[in-house]
Amino acid sequence: MRVAVIGTGYVGLVAGACFADSGNTVVCLDVDPSKIEMLRRGEIPIYEPGLEDLVKRGTKEGRLTFTTSYDEAIPNAEILFLAVGTPPLPDGSPDTQYLEAASRSIGKALEKSPSKNSEMKIIVNKSTVPIGSHRVVGDWIGMETKKSFEVVSNPEFLKEGTAVDDFLRPDRVVIGTERDDVFQKMSELYSPFVRQGNPILKMDTVSAEITKYACNAFLATRISFMNELARLCEVAGGDIEEVRKGMSGDVRIGKHFLY
Repeated sequence: MRVAVIGTGYVGLVAGACFADSGNTVVCLDVDPSKIEMLRRGEIPIYEPGLEDLVKRGTKEGRLTFTTSYDEAIPNAEILFLAVGTPPLPDGSPDTQYLEAASRSIGKALEKSPSKNSEMKIIVNKSTVPIGSHRVVGDWIGMETKKSFEVVSNPEFLKEGTAVDDFLRPDRVVIGTERDDVFQKMSELYSPFVRQGNPILKMDTVSAEITKYACNAFLATRISFMNELARLCEVAGGDIEEVRKGMSGDVRIGKHFLY
């Protein structure tokens, strides 16, 4: 498939490199010219085991390219991934200015694209976004174009240090869309990564957005709970390592995120 990834940060670069390595034609876009030049030289702005090899292989074989131009990246792509940053503002709410700028730029590039490239585009929200953002993104794009598109939620569940392996062998893939034809196309894109039988889950877009927050919150809760137990052990004279072993042996709890 022809894929465009907007944003070459942690999520976007991993996604683009992995999609290219599975045989897709991928163009990664970033508005920072220095970062794009660095990537074209094969230099990786972040450290993630295995990522440099994927980027260099994809670039060498012509499946992975980099650009700063929406007009170059958008018209020929079938599926467009939004992977721009949404950093927290001082009040804790996410800063969506980059998401809005990218969405509007997509709309403008779609509107200028020739009629032969007017097939419906799938716009995939992979950034961590406020719940309901698929509607807002759709509104932003729709303000700039009359071309056909569908906004999908596809949250990421990557861990730093194992992001490439997490993407290539996901526990599950969550796709939020109401349309069966869009789900089928997204499933085709992800099919090389779930050959061992892990599920591709179809749900409504809001539920997909909530799933991301639910996972983040639950994992953070486990860590916070263990921190409280460690404090209790210090006061009462217990050994938190022994407590952790006792807890993780329970199959209902498991061993993950109890450190």
